[in-house]
Amino acid sequence: MKKFSLLYEPWIHVLRNGRIEEIGLEEVLLDAHNIVRIDTPSPLEEAALHRLLLAVLHRALEGPKRLEDALELWRKGRFPDDPIRAYLSRYRERFFLFHPEAPFFQVADLPEKPAPMPWTKLVPELASGNNSTLSDYNTDKDPSRASYAQAARALLVHQAFAVSGTINRLEVTSGTAGPLASAAVFLPTGDTLFQTLLFNLVPYSTQDFASDAPIWEQEPLMTHNLTGGRKEMLFSGRTRVYTWLSRAVRFLDTGDGVQYMAYGPGVKPEATQFRDPMLAYTGGIKAPAPWRLLAERSFWRDLDSMLHPKTHSMPATLEHANELLSYLADDKEEDYLALRVIGQVLDQRKRGKVLDIRRDVYPIPRGALTALMQLKLNEAVRKANDLGSKLSDLAQSLARDVLGPNRRDAASSLARSLPLERLYWFSLDASFPEFLQKLGENGATEFWLECICSAARHAWASTRISLGTQARHLASIERAERRFQDLMRKICKERKHGQGNGLRQAPSETQV
Repeated sequence: MKKFSLLYEPWIHVLRNGRIEEIGLEEVLLDAHNIVRIDTPSPLEEAALHRLLLAVLHRALEGPKRLEDALELWRKGRFPDDPIRAYLSRYRERFFLFHPEAPFFQVADLPEKPAPMPWTKLVPELASGNNSTLSDYNTDKDPSRASYAQAARALLVHQAFAVSGTINRLEVTSGTAGPLASAAVFLPTGDTLFQTLLFNLVPYSTQDFASDAPIWEQEPLMTHNLTGGRKEMLFSGRTRVYTWLSRAVRFLDTGDGVQYMAYGPGVKPEATQFRDPMLAYTGGIKAPAPWRLLAERSFWRDLDSMLHPKTHSMPATLEHANELLSYLADDKEEDYLALRVIGQVLDQRKRGKVLDIRRDVYPIPRGALTALMQLKLNEAVRKANDLGSKLSDLAQSLARDVLGPNRRDAASSLARSLPLERLYWFSLDASFPEFLQKLGENGATEFWLECICSAARHAWASTRISLGTQARHLASIERAERRFQDLMRKICKERKHGQGNGLRQAPSETQV
């Protein structure tokens, strides 16, 4: 029977009027101008929900076809009710979580054999099978029961972020990864959900509309379509990719929630040159690959590479948001947008293992993507990386000095255990957002150099204390101290004079 309409039942958490509320999909879109944001502790859930909302808007509005259309919507201050209501009414049958023929994002006749799976398999943070437990202590034998709302959100997350791995169902050995399994998602956000969605509604032409279709506009898939990996589809079309069926799922209703589900392989993607608007790409035009988040390395440390136009491309959402913001200069005091970089970090040796889930937030001032701002940004990141590399060399040298030249493996382990690099980058991770806010100011360069100096000194002080107090330790520290102070003198000289071989004082916008 039909049950739990995602259009009208409460299932999306939003911040509105100073309170966190749970509301349906239609209300989220129609009242987006009064909603501050989607409010969820899960970064992956935030990304997946935004992609669902964007898919609905693109199809309901049949656009925006040009930047001017997005500007017109911005000036009206809200999304138009009639086309959204009409569109959702047309496809209302496809938005029931339980439905005899077409349950939302599921396969109606999917068998439970060989055995039903716990619903917790859908969420990387929860424990299931041989998944790493990041923040939960469920077991397959006794999984917690999800509410319908929780199950719906988990389903969206899994379809977008499913990792490749063994399935052994429906004559398919292993499943392919979801569209965002190893990619960093770039989500520019504004003061309201309405602004955020407009920032991410990259122009969607008539041709785009005609060659695309989200999952609820397609014929419902059945088990025979997916058996043996038969179902293949071009990995292209914006809303098709935003709503890609990575896995076959059918929730088993307990009457008041979901504890288990039928599970199987999804649609096999046929390779194309499609570029997801919410992703950045590396490798140039010939071999583009989505930008990934790396373990123990914050995104901003590679920002200078991402801004290199010959080998990398910025996410279309960020370019569109920046362009939209620049046109609004005369309309409003919109000086900043907040860029959220979201994704999961996978083990490079075991792609099916999730090591971490991240959501980093960076303030992006108006004009940050101009050539001048990019120059200052690139120089700042390069200077931090250069000093970080020198500190790494210093740690290696110190460890070899302590242990002697014949214990290289032990010296490498000792160097990694020292807090020098770790504390240096930890401090700069906290300082970089503030530097971004100051990027358009004349004092931004000096501020960043001071951050670098302070981070290095604090990290070195902690390293001195951590190494030990035996005579050989003290002698090695004294020798390393001289190298460290040489590094600091060079950095401080640049900070004092505002120029040098590395980070030069860039001209102001008015001088340019």
